[in-house]
Amino acid sequence: MNRTTDWNEVGRITGTVTLCMLLGHYLALGAPVYLALFPILSVTKARDYSWGGLIRMFVPALLSATGAVITVELFAAHPFMVWALSLVLFDQLRRNATTVASRNALVLPCFNWIMVVVFAQFTPASMPDRLHDILISLAITIVVMKAFATLFPPVSQQGGTPPAAKPVSHQERLQFVVLLGAGLGFLMMVDLVSATFCMVPVILAASQSEHGAFMTVVRERFIAQVGGCALAMVFMLLLAGHQHQMLILTLGLTALVFAFARQIGCSQGADKALHGDALLGIALPIQLYMGVNDFGLSSTLQRGWQLSVTLFLLVALSGLIFGKRKDDSVHHLHS
Repeated sequence: MNRTTDWNEVGRITGTVTLCMLLGHYLALGAPVYLALFPILSVTKARDYSWGGLIRMFVPALLSATGAVITVELFAAHPFMVWALSLVLFDQLRRNATTVASRNALVLPCFNWIMVVVFAQFTPASMPDRLHDILISLAITIVVMKAFATLFPPVSQQGGTPPAAKPVSHQERLQFVVLLGAGLGFLMMVDLVSATFCMVPVILAASQSEHGAFMTVVRERFIAQVGGCALAMVFMLLLAGHQHQMLILTLGLTALVFAFARQIGCSQGADKALHGDALLGIALPIQLYMGVNDFGLSSTLQRGWQLSVTLFLLVALSGLIFGKRKDDSVHHLHS
């Protein structure tokens, strides 16, 4: 259902995401992708724009990345121990995710852990340097979000009754640990670093407790993430040969982010969340692959293929995970 466009929200999203992505391109960070991942996941879901609220939003991600760096440094010669400790972390995170909002919030801490572990396995980059990039990206994201929240103040939202916490069953915890553990184990054995980002839809799907909700997540990720790769390729072709010119890149990114931000600002519920995920789906390949001397088309096409294979595997596994159980409930997957 559409609603009146919240132009302040459109301004916050457009300004935050565009500026962070541009800073990622021009600050020469070792991992500029964090300046697309962090702002999009946070600015499309944030409700508390106070300094304390913004810092609290990112504390789990920072603790997870720090823990991952310590783990891979201590057990660099024992990858099985790293994998086993990862399973313990996944289980504890899922155990404490008792509401829809807390399940959605699993993405950043889980993905940060997985990314550090996989990159430590196959890239020459120093993991403490990776943590340094994460800290800088988090600090930039918080400052930029606060600045645009001041320029475009959010509408105060009614508190309402918080959703009741639902205890997490052992079966749900096992499902989460097995899917994430299998994905991480594969990435630790096979040198396929580019597939690390395919774990985002796996995390979201693995946290669902009903078959219908699981399939809805897979379907929406296909639309948003694979479709995002296709749109990113169109964007790269339009800027081909001019991606090194700051003015053209700035105008292009601003127009692109504004188009998605406007859709987010005039929608609500599941549609709003889908538009936010689509923005992430198109921004990640642009931030990851489009450089001064590289359009990024082949890498983006490869990302789309890897995401498609991952999602088809999740569909195939859904029957094994849920058996013949049916659920006819209406699925409210997003807060």
